[in-house]
Amino acid sequence: MSAEAAVILVADHPAALADLTAPLRGRLARAGWSCRADHPFIRAYAPTEGRLAITPAFDGHGLLIGDVFDTEGRPLSMDARCSLGCGVLNVVRANMLIGSVWGRYVLIRRAADGVSILRDPSGALEAMVWRKAGVTVIATAADPVLDPLLPDDLDIDPEGVAALVERPGEFFHSPALRGVNPIAAGELRTMEAGGARSKQIWTPAGAYRAGRATPPPLRETVERAVRAMAGDRSWVAELSGGLDSAIVAAALSDGQRRRVTAWVNHYVDQPEGDERTYARAVGDRLGFSLTEVRRNALLIDEARLARTAEGFRPAVNDLDLTYNDDIADRIDASGAWGSLTGQGGDAVFFQMPTPLIALDEIRERGLRARASVIHRTARWTRRSVWPHAWWSAWRDHRRSRAGWDHPWLTDLRGVPPAKALQISVLAFCQTFQGLAGRSRRGPCFNPLLSQPVMEAGLAWSSVELTRGGRDRAAVRAAFSDVLPSSLIARRSKGELGVFYGEAVSARLDFLRDYLLGGALAEAGLIRPGLDELLVRETLLWRGGFQKVLGLALTEAWLRCWTERLRRRRA
Repeated sequence: MSAEAAVILVADHPAALADLTAPLRGRLARAGWSCRADHPFIRAYAPTEGRLAITPAFDGHGLLIGDVFDTEGRPLSMDARCSLGCGVLNVVRANMLIGSVWGRYVLIRRAADGVSILRDPSGALEAMVWRKAGVTVIATAADPVLDPLLPDDLDIDPEGVAALVERPGEFFHSPALRGVNPIAAGELRTMEAGGARSKQIWTPAGAYRAGRATPPPLRETVERAVRAMAGDRSWVAELSGGLDSAIVAAALSDGQRRRVTAWVNHYVDQPEGDERTYARAVGDRLGFSLTEVRRNALLIDEARLARTAEGFRPAVNDLDLTYNDDIADRIDASGAWGSLTGQGGDAVFFQMPTPLIALDEIRERGLRARASVIHRTARWTRRSVWPHAWWSAWRDHRRSRAGWDHPWLTDLRGVPPAKALQISVLAFCQTFQGLAGRSRRGPCFNPLLSQPVMEAGLAWSSVELTRGGRDRAAVRAAFSDVLPSSLIARRSKGELGVFYGEAVSARLDFLRDYLLGGALAEAGLIRPGLDELLVRETLLWRGGFQKVLGLALTEAWLRCWTERLRRRRA
């Protein structure tokens, strides 16, 4: 069960709501769920011990789920929260709201002809919607207790599963389930008895176009977002030794850092996977001690994989099961609200070394393009300055765009190629907002993927974000006076490939049986050659552990949903 699970029911008429929920109340109560909002047309249920704020509108025809802040980072008052759910929720108002508040939220408003749902641009809360018996159902999680509410025509989509097998571990906006419909981050969806209307209110490309003339200051934006989201709660914070988690630590106020119950660094015996030196330096600079956790194995078994599989999508955010379990245990033991991470920073602040940056310089500045940018980009990416190298990079970029699949990527008008690459990576970062073992105990907050920070990173050109031919150069400069110089100057990244290769190799006997004799194989979706990948030497010397783990999570998901659908039909 997710700590932020909830289901909201919006009925065409009160009798439909009563008919649908009457047989469900006992089941929910036995599972530890309670009614969190109860009005004639709207009802909301969530785990009694859950961490999700649910606020009904004053008039009982709207609902706000989650945390919302004003542009200064102040949480909205209860009156302001109740007011958000009032009034018509159309394209004009959705644009106004997205420009004046931000957070981790889903806003729902009933009208005479249906219900409108706005999901915030960060995508921090899932929002899946469908119709059943005169009721619109919106769910933030697919907890099995909600199975009676699932649509009658729910089924597994074989083509969707095939795509998951083709690209295991990647984020897919559309689930491999027919009958439920995902609302994208930044989308306004209106559900009516006769169908649905959709409008993508916020897109990364739109944020780029709107902000590029006057990009906001990076440090001020990051600090405001991190401090707002952390609030006065206690947290388990991840400190990997990399730049992004260090930025989150530095952005917290002194008082907020004191409320962190553990600054956790996971390390392995291989030197390339041991970043404690950098993490300790951050702790010394900011005044806290590190909780160092030595990793020597990866828990992969059928029971643990089964616990990942109840979501609407395979839990690709749970790729490292043991890591997430450790964070979850620390949340429980310390009484923390949840966990804080620096995930997403690579995309927002531009870590990707690509020659496309030089093409952005030419595209954005035209005849004023600086030769120094082209030379530095060529040196950073180890490319020739001759035009053929740049043409080859552009051609590869255009070819890769054919496989992009997310509502954010449908409108890239006026977006130069490196910025388009950044947007595609941000779309993949929706993975980090997904279900994982740690988010079952407490929410996982990723403040670098909040709307203000994403908008800041998008408004800055890729050239300025990487000025001097250096990844994340602008944000390094912004935080250079509060972080250790050794970390600011660091050019390497932690590398856990050998550790994961060995850890997966140690479970090959189980994984061979699990994958080659499982539901994917029975459906004919295991491609020839997988047995060759499931060999220790291959995993250690050629890699592929991510594909194996991604397939294992997909296998677990398919087994889970096959059984859930079988029980519903029995």
